[in-house]
Formats: sequence, structure tokens, C-alpha cells
Amino acid sequence: MRSCQRFCFWRSATSSLKHKNFVSSEFLKQTNTLTFSQFFLPFLLFNNIYKTEITKAIDGMTFTIAVGSLLFLFAVLCIVVPRVVREPKQRGVIIQGLFRSNYVIFGVSLVTNVFGAEEAAAASILSAVLVPMYNVLAVIALTVFTGGGKVSLKKTLKSIATNPLIIAALLGVFASIIKLRFPAFLETSLRDVSRLATPLALIVLGGDFSFRKLKGNMRIAGVTVFIKLVVIPLVFLPIAVLAGSRGPSLLALALAWETPVAVSSYIMAQQAGADGELAGQLVVLSAVCCIPTVFLMIFILQSMALL
Repeated sequence: MRSCQRFCFWRSATSSLKHKNFVSSEFLKQTNTLTFSQFFLPFLLFNNIYKTEITKAIDGMTFTIAVGSLLFLFAVLCIVVPRVVREPKQRGVIIQGLFRSNYVIFGVSLVTNVFGAEEAAAASILSAVLVPMYNVLAVIALTVFTGGGKVSLKKTLKSIATNPLIIAALLGVFASIIKLRFPAFLETSLRDVSRLATPLALIVLGGDFSFRKLKGNMRIAGVTVFIKLVVIPLVFLPIAVLAGSRGPSLLALALAWETPVAVSSYIMAQQAGADGELAGQLVVLSAVCCIPTVFLMIFILQSMALL
């Protein structure tokens, strides 16, 4: 809820800074690289994981539901989408847009804000599982259903293996297992650096946002985003609740289904020769629409004493 409000604030603030020429597109591009893939977010993931007891943080049921729902959803989409979408270059984009979420930014950050870093450990560990699955399944969808350019599976697997976010999560797990502890001054530095991840990520997302990107394909983009942010959570959330998921684990699962389309899906769609314009529209539209849907979802779950 607070992350969605922060997104609104930083979108407006950063847009104003760009308009006043205080923040350039090049600055946002460099900050994007530094925050998402090189430095701050990896620190956040590592810091969330390494101080926790992994055996207590890992919830087998949560991981089973997350992975099982993702694979089931992907299989259903691969059957249904090609039958209802006529344009071949849009099929892989829509499949990717429906199952792939910006979980690391919105999911991990929001669980951390609501429950604290220690309680968010399970959400951070879950990202080490979901992020590689998102990438591999996206390659399959774009390669099989687009019929345009080719996305190299070998290069994608290599990029996954060298992804700083995944490496940070795995290092955090290892550090937790061996009960590694840093000196006080390093602990403080690590905590301070990790705290910069969320505001910087929201600044970059806000600066990259533009309503001009929503022109064209509004009908198909609107339907896709509605299914992603409303229909899919309504299908899987009751299953998670009936399975006994509560608190941070339930919120982590909910945000795995509810968060906006990952920004990297736009780049992958372009590389595959798919409809890159539609992919970009799904990213922007889902980022806008998730603000009320996530707020409403958290409000309902809290009202039902599930969080």
C-alpha cells in the first residue's frame, strides 16, 4: 500500500524534475542500471536474507504454491492465448505479460515495508526462484509463439546465472546457513545501502513512466492488464488462503501474481521480433493500474485478518 503511494509520489516528483531539466534521461538510465542490476537491489536482497534462519524462513507450502501456480498459469496461457489472439507477434507478448511480474521491486520492497526485513526473508528467497523461472518461461513463450526473431536460450541461461540479484540471494542463503556475521560498522553500512534500494527504484520507475506510451492497442492491453491484476489473483489467492498461508508468506504470494509486468519484458519482446510497442504498453498500464488494485487487495486481506 505504501509502496504504491510512493510510486505515485515519485512518478510525479521525477516527472517534474525531468520537466525542469534537473534530471536527464541519461541520469535515469544510469541510475536504473546501478539500482536494479548492479548494486542497491542486490544489497537489499542479501541483507534481507543473510540475517535470518533459513530453515525457519523457508516455507515449503509458499514455494510449492508459487512455483505450481506459475507453471499451471503458463501452461493454460500457452493453450488459450494462441486461440484468441490473432496477431502472432502479440501472442508471446501477452503470455509473458500475464505471468511475468516485477516481483523483486514491488513484491520484496512492499513485504519489507509492511512486515520488516526479517519477516520479508521468505519473500526475498522466493525471488531467487521466481526470477529465473520468469526469464526461462519468457524465452519459451516468445520463441515458440512469436515466429519472428530468435531469443537465445543459451544467452538467457547465462544471463540468469550471472544475474547480480540471483547471486545476491544465493549468497544471502549461504551466509545465513553458515551464520555469518559482519562487524558492527559493516552491518550499519550494509543496512544503510540496502535502504536506498526502494526509493531509488521508485524514482527510476517514476521517471521512466509516460502516458504517451499508452497510445494504441488500448483494448487488448486493457484486457490483458485486467486479467493479470484482477482475474489471476482472484483465482490463486483463495487457494493460498485455503492452504493456510498467512502474513508475510501470503502477501509475498499475492504480490507474485498482483505486481506490474516486469520492465525487462519489453526488451525481450523487442529482441524476439515480437510486438515491442504492446509490451511497453503493458508495462506502463500495469504500473498505473496496480496502484488501486494492490491497495484494495491489502485492505481486504487486512480486513479479513489474513495479514
